[in-house]
Amino acid sequence: MIKNIIKDDNYEIHIKENNIHLINYINIIDISSSKISISIKNKILIIKGSNLIISALDEYEMIIKGNIKGIEFNE
Repeated sequence: MIKNIIKDDNYEIHIKENNIHLINYINIIDISSSKISISIKNKILIIKGSNLIISALDEYEMIIKGNIKGIEFNE
């Protein structure tokens, strides 16, 4: 995997109109159709909206789709 070559543990968030591509997340805390909480490096990422789903997922990356209304960071 490319992650093993790069050895980069910083997270990346790519936001598009109706999806979010998240790289290097730690774990998923909570999932509902209106809110998804994800642990990332020393923070919790909270995505709010409607019809939210995790449409693609592997050990280091995920894609969240839906009507995204807000993104918050909590420590």
